[in-house]
Parts: sequence; structure tokens; C-alpha cells
Amino acid sequence: MTSVMRNIAVTMVLFSICFASEHEPSKNNREIFFRLCDSAMVEIVSAGINQQMPVTLQTGNDIISSYFHHRFIQGLSLRNIPTYLKTDSAMTTLELTVRESSVFYGEVFTESFFGERKTERKLTLSLNATFISNSNGKVISAVQVSKTFTDTVAYSAVEQFNEQAPPLSGYVRPALTFFDSILEPAIVTIASGVAIYLFFTIRS
Repeated sequence: MTSVMRNIAVTMVLFSICFASEHEPSKNNREIFFRLCDSAMVEIVSAGINQQMPVTLQTGNDIISSYFHHRFIQGLSLRNIPTYLKTDSAMTTLELTVRESSVFYGEVFTESFFGERKTERKLTLSLNATFISNSNGKVISAVQVSKTFTDTVAYSAVEQFNEQAPPLSGYVRPALTFFDSILEPAIVTIASGVAIYLFFTIRS
């Protein structure tokens, strides 16, 4: 009997380790937005900048665009684009502004009865990029790039994901279903009451 119980315990421990290794912790919103920005910069560079062509970077004056300013510079530098901040330092100016930075959570759900509450998370980052000739002010090209990331996260971790997140143009909180907000707590309360009643009834 002792050997059987030991084997069961070892099996459960191994199963738990394997299960944990298959599920990496979800990234917070700040890190995901930075990744979306990097991906958008790749597309912007390929759309309007020749290899190693110097550009003057100008960022929108709004708080959201200013937040990503350093990330814009890093995105250009990683692709060997000489970047200046003065308009007379290069023949082309790249104006970058954030059109959208939004986080939307879907309806809260569980995969099993009384299982962990989860919700779908969707992050969107859209950038407007305008290339302008510094010699005559002519608009060379204008592109809009939008990147989206979608995953499923634990409802209990939503507030943690928002810590240190960039300023947002749109945000929708997770929506609790009727069952999650009313029926499930009621069932738990009733079940607890019944358990307490049976406990004292059996003891008496």
C-alpha cells in the first residue's frame, strides 16, 4: 500500500512539473507594446527608407507618441539608419505619431466548472509615418502601420498587466458574465452553508 501511494505521489509531482513547463507566464502590456512597436518599425523602415539613409526623427507632441520616442530611435538604430533630431542634419524627416494604443479584454470565461477565470486580451498599436523632404518640404510618402497581439490570460492577473503600461487611447475592462458575477458566488455561498449545517448536524 505504501509503495502504491508513493508511486501516485511521484506521478502527480512529475505531472505538475510537466504541466507548468508547458505554460509560460504571460507578458505584461508594456512589454507587448514594445514588441509591437519594434515590429511596426521594421515595416516602416522597409516602406520608406533606403539602406543607411540618414533621417531626422520627429515625434508627435502627444503623450502617447512621446512615450515611444526612445523606442522609435532604437528601432532605427537597430537597422543601421543614421538618426538625427535636428531638421537640418539630414535630407529627409521622418514624422512618427501613435494613432492608436489600445487594450481590450473580452468576456470572462472558465474552461471547467469553478475553473480558473480567463479572458481574451487584444492589444493594438497603430503608427502614422510621414517622410518629408527637408529641401522643399514635399511629402515623399505616408504610411500607416497597425500591429495586433491577441492571447488568453488569467482574469486575476489583469491589473498586474496594466502596471507600467504606456498611455492608452482605448481600454475595455474584462466583462464578467451573469454566472460569474451572480450565480457562481450564490452557489458557493449555498454550498458552504449546507456543508456547515451537515457538519454540525452529524456531530450532534
